[in-house]
Amino acid sequence: MNDTVQVMNSTSPPPVQSVKRALDVLFLFDDHESVLTPARAATRLGLNRTTAWRYLQTLASSGLVREAGETGRFALGGRTVALADAYTRQWGEFGTVGGIALVGLRDRTGETAALHIRQGWTRVVLRQVESRHELHRTYRDIGQPISLLLGSPSLAILSHLDPGERTAYLQARTDLDARARAAVESQLAEIRTLGYATSESHRAANLASIAAPVRDPAGAVLGALNITGPDHRFTPEARREWVPEVIASARWVEHALREHPAEADPASTDGADSAPTAPTSQTD
Repeated sequence: MNDTVQVMNSTSPPPVQSVKRALDVLFLFDDHESVLTPARAATRLGLNRTTAWRYLQTLASSGLVREAGETGRFALGGRTVALADAYTRQWGEFGTVGGIALVGLRDRTGETAALHIRQGWTRVVLRQVESRHELHRTYRDIGQPISLLLGSPSLAILSHLDPGERTAYLQARTDLDARARAAVESQLAEIRTLGYATSESHRAANLASIAAPVRDPAGAVLGALNITGPDHRFTPEARREWVPEVIASARWVEHALREHPAEADPASTDGADSAPTAPTSQTD
């Protein structure tokens, strides 16, 4: 009897399929399709139309989606705004001052600027300020976990982790043999020396990125700031101009967090009474 209880307690319960399906329907709403019909949802998820309609009605009853004027069409509901706000608020001052820094960084470089938060062995795009260029990068995966080996923000974070954490992460990557692991460690050492990371076509073709890590007042890596855009605009001349801007913006965020240490903890939901002024040049 005791053995049976022990086995039951050590086994995670199976996921509720209907809940997962409902969430799958909810996650269909994005920049590409902000309005959906049951038929479209059914096609994308391989469901029959009646089942898709039932899931949409259930989500609508919770306020997560709403009927979009015309009968049979659905869009995101007001409850999703509260969820997005709660998600952003949990990062406290880091999200607030980071967002301020992004505007100035975008304006000085002309490229999309983004703030990334470390979550365990991944990073997540927390917010972005898009470039005004007609051709520019837009992050479509905000809130989704990204490997710490993909993209300059990931490399900036990984390179500045505590040595023990960094070693544990690389050793846990079974896709890296000894030679590949040594190559990554060499690359990370160079990034630590330079203070910034670059990448080209890591997650999408013909895109480049420059990133710098952001640390909390205790020196632990919180995340990273980066600029990103079409690689043809990231010329050697542009990189020489933009690298100091990225680093200065990251250092400014760190300074702002030191000024408000109580709010630097990502778990805090308290904001500052007044927002600091963003850096205006790379020498700030």
